[in-house]
Amino acid sequence: MKKPLAFVILSCLCFISSLSLAQPAGYSYVKEIIIHESQIPDGAALSNFPLLYKVTDPDMRTVANGGHVQDNSGHDIIFYLNACDTKLDHQLESYNPVTGELTAWVRIPSLSSTSNTRIYTYYGNNTVAASTSTNAVWDNTYSAVWHLNDNPAGTAPQVAYVTSHGRHGTTYGSMSAARLVAGKIEGAYNFDEVNDHVRIPDFLYGQELTVSFWFNLSEVNGGSYQYMFSHGPWSTPNSLNVYIGEDNITIPSEIQNLQMLKTVFRDSNDANNFDTLDVGNTWVDGNWHYYTMRIQNTGGASTYIDGILRRQYTVWGANTFDPVTDIYLGGREDLNSARFFGGSLDEVRISTAWRSANWIRAEFNNQNSPASFFTAGLEGPYLSFCLPLPLSMIGFSAARSGPHVQLDWETDNQADPATFFIERAADGANWQCIGTLLSAYTFIDSFPLAQSSFYRVRYTQGNTMYLSVIKKVEMPKNAEGYTLYPNPSFNGQFWLDFESHESPQQVVLLNTMGVELQRMSIKKGGDRIVRFNAGGQAKGLYFLRVDFADRSEIKKILIQ
Repeated sequence: MKKPLAFVILSCLCFISSLSLAQPAGYSYVKEIIIHESQIPDGAALSNFPLLYKVTDPDMRTVANGGHVQDNSGHDIIFYLNACDTKLDHQLESYNPVTGELTAWVRIPSLSSTSNTRIYTYYGNNTVAASTSTNAVWDNTYSAVWHLNDNPAGTAPQVAYVTSHGRHGTTYGSMSAARLVAGKIEGAYNFDEVNDHVRIPDFLYGQELTVSFWFNLSEVNGGSYQYMFSHGPWSTPNSLNVYIGEDNITIPSEIQNLQMLKTVFRDSNDANNFDTLDVGNTWVDGNWHYYTMRIQNTGGASTYIDGILRRQYTVWGANTFDPVTDIYLGGREDLNSARFFGGSLDEVRISTAWRSANWIRAEFNNQNSPASFFTAGLEGPYLSFCLPLPLSMIGFSAARSGPHVQLDWETDNQADPATFFIERAADGANWQCIGTLLSAYTFIDSFPLAQSSFYRVRYTQGNTMYLSVIKKVEMPKNAEGYTLYPNPSFNGQFWLDFESHESPQQVVLLNTMGVELQRMSIKKGGDRIVRFNAGGQAKGLYFLRVDFADRSEIKKILIQ
């Protein structure tokens, strides 16, 4: 049982000891990745979601180029859930050891729409020589995924699948290496509208289906149609064809199809559906757009552009779907010379699952703007996030208690006196001792950092030193009694706008180790907006602490 709070030793004597740690073996660095719940539409959590993790991060350059990754191919980059207890499947699409540009797909077991999802990337392991990338990112609901970043003029089959099903594609026509162009994600295929196309052996059948890809068109000159995706003859049941009308269609009955993006889907019982899934004629603009079509076994077909439902028809889709031709990208299945595509395609996926509207929107948000979908935190050493719960400590918690943070813990042997050193960090790496207790098991942090703090307890019992796990506590985002701007500041001049009637007493500038650098007193009843001059400090990261009568609030600031 817990003992009552005893007394606090005023001088913190925190120190480092030799510990046995449980981080992924051999890895030296870690970053927390926060996936923003605001990017996930309201609804049920998304299971086995393939997150696009795309960054250009100087820390993730190789050691030879000033970063901390050891392997030139990025093999020593891995991803974990809950800091260290669950390794996540990831597929590395590209890695640049010189710039630290990384494109990877990471399978997230559950992606919440109500709270941020946190994962961790570890790197810096000189013992890893083999690839840690795996196709298991794509669960069994994915029939096939083609990134379209392979050399189209390479050895056939040139178009590699990235799931476990082995469904490669082969390029035809005059597709040279120059047809591999910059895409929405990484590389993409640009088709010449003459004879370029990709052919994939037929494999698709069933009742539920989702097809998606990115497309880019800058012009559709001509009097016919350009086919992006074709599976089965467009005029018969068991077919799915996606195409767009050209500018100069002259057949009177077809005039309404100028630049119209059309989807003609027919299951085994459909005789005709030409116009029911049309989604407008505003997509020929030289920009990338995300196309998604889905059918449901209870009936119904829907088309989405850029994550938004554009057209739905509830009749078709209740019967089996089993086309008799191969799959074609960039041309119609009969290779009609007037039906080839003259634009670019990227990231083609086929799923034997009916994806929810929330899933489709989250996919678009993630792939359209990865930098908005997640935030990668500061780099820390491996022990920042992944420490074992020692055998002698059977519980450690940290939680908000009003404006304060309360820490509680227990040990399995409380007969011998124990000295506890309470440590706090803003970034999980730079720790500061904020209190020392003798044989007490509760600590109140009366002045927690604004927004988030990391806590751990280092303690001795007998002649042995132990270290607890790390707990993170987030404070309410709107708890601050002031607004700080600009941040970052390029000259060290910051302005503080106090939003309430409260009068702060002083402003204190701290370095990342918690050492006070500057202090400015604030006159009671003075101006609501005050200036803090930190222009004499070197460029870098600092903490600004504002002391009110009953609390202190701290924010990170950056001087550039």
